[in-house]
Amino acid sequence: MINYVAYRKFVTLKNGKRVMFRFLNEQDRDTLIQMFQEAPEEDTRYLKQDVKNINLVNFWIDHINYRKVLPLVAVDLESNRLVADATLHRGKHAAKHIGEIRIFVCRAFRNLGLGSAMLEELINLAMKEGLQWLKAEIIADHKKVIKAFREKGFETRATLEDYFIRKDGMTHDVVLMMRPVVKREEAEF
Repeated sequence: MINYVAYRKFVTLKNGKRVMFRFLNEQDRDTLIQMFQEAPEEDTRYLKQDVKNINLVNFWIDHINYRKVLPLVAVDLESNRLVADATLHRGKHAAKHIGEIRIFVCRAFRNLGLGSAMLEELINLAMKEGLQWLKAEIIADHKKVIKAFREKGFETRATLEDYFIRKDGMTHDVVLMMRPVVKREEAEF
C-alpha cells in the first residue's frame, strides 16, 4: 500500500531541471487552476475534460479520493509550481482491474523526458495498487505520444474512428492502447 501523504520522488530532466513527483492535495488548488488557465487552448483541446473550467478543477480538489483516481503531479523545484499532471483512473465493477492513464505536461516542460518519467511512475504505482492492465486513449494524430507509450510497453488494440469530439465539433480518431501492468518477461526470472 502506498503512503499517499508521504510519497515523493525526485527526477532530473534532460535539461538538468529537477522536479518532484507527489500526489495532488487540497493545497494545490490555486497552482492547479493556474497551470491549466495558463495553458494555450491548443494544448488543452484534446483533453477529455474542460480543464479551463475552474468549477471542474475545484470539484476535483474538493473530492480527492486516491482509491478512485491517483493524481500524480510534478512540481518544478525552482518555482514551486505545478508543471504536469498525470492521473491513474481506476476502473469500476467488471473493469476494476484496469487503470486509465491521462497525462498533461506544460509546454515549457515538454520534450525533456517528464511525460515519459510520469508514465513510468504511473506504471510502477499501478503495480503497487494491484492493477492488472493499463489503458490510454490517444488522439491518432499525436504520433509522438503514441510512440512514447509504445516504448513503455503499450500496444495498439484498436483505432476508434471519430471517437473524440472537440468543443468546436471537429472529430478525431482515437488509438486505444493497453499494457499489462506486469509483462510476462518482467514477471519471470
